[in-house]
Parts: sequence; structure tokens; C-alpha cells
Amino acid sequence: MTRNVGRKQSIPPTLPPAEAIRLLRRQVDRIDELKNKKHQDPAIGAWESTTINALNAAFGMPDGEMHENTLEFKRATSGVPVRAVGYGNVPNPAESQTRHLLKLDRRRALLEAFVEQLQDLAPPIAAMPPYPYFFHPEIERVSGALFHDGHYKQSALEAYVRVINAVREISGIDQDGDRLMNNAFGFENQVPAIQVNRLQSDSEKDEQRGFMFLYKGIVGLRNAKAHSNTLFDDPRRAHEYLALSSLLMRILEISKVNRNP
Repeated sequence: MTRNVGRKQSIPPTLPPAEAIRLLRRQVDRIDELKNKKHQDPAIGAWESTTINALNAAFGMPDGEMHENTLEFKRATSGVPVRAVGYGNVPNPAESQTRHLLKLDRRRALLEAFVEQLQDLAPPIAAMPPYPYFFHPEIERVSGALFHDGHYKQSALEAYVRVINAVREISGIDQDGDRLMNNAFGFENQVPAIQVNRLQSDSEKDEQRGFMFLYKGIVGLRNAKAHSNTLFDDPRRAHEYLALSSLLMRILEISKVNRNP
């Protein structure tokens, strides 16, 4: 009977491209420090092992074996042939150090090429406004890393939750959902807990009402994202949702707070 020998199980990449790029760039940055060490320094082996682990996580292990990029890095040489050493002799330390430096240069070039490959695979996060824009610090804190790693749905959800919590904290109203927003921003027959303007004219009242509906919209978006598995893979839309959340956080900072005694 012929025995079927199956392939080893493939291991997919375990790091998002953006995180893999960060780790590989860190390893590249360490090369200059390694070039000041002797070729037999233990730090060289530790750096090599860490880099191989990062490459395995970045590119995976097809059929359970190292990806061709990882193998190329592992097998990289200085390109200078090792001269035969006669019996009783020892290798020339200067030549060994030269090969060590050339090998590091070769590995630097490989890692930089791998980073370029990963940039092609990374989510199109660069598709952002052509002007400098920074999310509100609290939105950046809860959603920034998720957004940059391509977890767009979760980044948006965390931003919505942060806005709602901020309304609750600032207003002092221990409620949730539309009820919270109605009581925090509503001004019909009440003084709003959060007042975005003087409320002296019809246009100012329209603005207050408009922001109330924007904050209520955040509640609806939170509920939709929390209970839906619909794919959310558009970086531009995610960026706009985080920008909206940032705007609403900034409006809270400049609003007048009317807390009940």
C-alpha cells in the first residue's frame, strides 16, 4: 500500500503589514549598532533570531516551511569566499570582521526590500487628506492603533463609545442612548446640560438641535457596529468616521456645561 505523505500545515502571517513594517524597521535600525560589535558577539545571534521570528510572523510559513524571504535572510552571506586555512592555523580576525560587516549590509538591503513588499500589502492608510490632520487625542488613544493596523470596524466602534462616554462624563447624566443625548443637549423646556452656543437666536437653536442629532447619530452607529458582522474594510470611510468622532469630542471641549446642583 502506498502511503500518502501530506504537506505540513501552512502557517499564515500573524502580524498585520503595518506592525510587521514597524518591527522590521526596528531591526534595520539596530544594524549600525551591531556593526560596532565583533562578529562572534552573542548580540549578533540574538538579533538574527529575533529578525527571523519577525519575518515568520510577517510572511507566514507556507507548507510549514520558512517563506522564501525568511530563507534568503537566514542564508545571506558576505559574498566574500572564505579562504582555506591550513592545519594549526586560525582564521584572520580582520577578514572575519570584514565578512561580518558585509553580511550585515546584505541583510540590511534584504530587510529594506521586504519592507517595500509589505508596504504594497498594507491597507491603503496613506489615502488620507492632503493636509495635516490629527484625530482628537482621546480618539487617537482608543482607535489610532486599531485604525493604522487595518481594524477599521473596531476602530470606529471604539471611537463611538468614547464619544458617548464623554457626553455622560461631562453632562453628569448617568444614562445611555437617545435618552442621554436628549437630556444632555435638548433645550425645549429645559436648560441643556451641554450647550454649544448662546441659544439666543433661531440659528443658534438650530445649531444646538443639529449637534444633538449628530450625537444621537453616534449612538445609532455604535449600535449598528456592535451588533453587525458586516465587513467594514474601507479606510477612507473609517477615517471619516474617526474624524466625525474627533469633531464631536472637540465640540464638547468648547461647550458650556450646565450641571444641576
